Amino acid sequence: TLRRIDFSGNRIEEIEDGAFSKLLLLEELSLAENRLVKLPVLPPKLTTFNANQNRIKSRGIKANAFKKLTNLAYLYLGHNALESVPLNLPESLRILHLQYNNITSITDDTFCKSNNTRYIRTRMDEIRMEGNPIVLAKHVNAFSCLRMLPVGTYY
Repeated sequence: TLRRIDFSGNRIEEIEDGAFSKLLLLEELSLAENRLVKLPVLPPKLTTFNANQNRIKSRGIKANAFKKLTNLAYLYLGHNALESVPLNLPESLRILHLQYNNITSITDDTFCKSNNTRYIRTRMDEIRMEGNPIVLAKHVNAFSCLRMLPVGTYY
């Protein structure tokens, strides 16, 4: 019946994929300030997931890691080693923190649906991308569906 777990600051290097499989009611999970290089399979009811300040690379996040998390509103992946924005971010996301990673490119489909010019991602209130080696102004089509531009470098 756990709804919240905070494993922050424990020097955890690895979590097995099935570690959270029986925690079906878990809504908030913090794995911040550890030494993770990949994410485990996450519980389906998560609303908040914090993995800030780890060593996570893009290949350490499965392509559909967040796709089925239809309640996920707050995703914190800042201060890691990500080279790209995770794929298949759920529509429920309100806040996405990706600051101080190694993100070098994004596509028109990263946040929006390039084949649907009428699509608006209505719930997304904040995207932080400062501290990445990407110039966001080169990818304006990637933000056409957002109500607010991501925080980061545009020049």
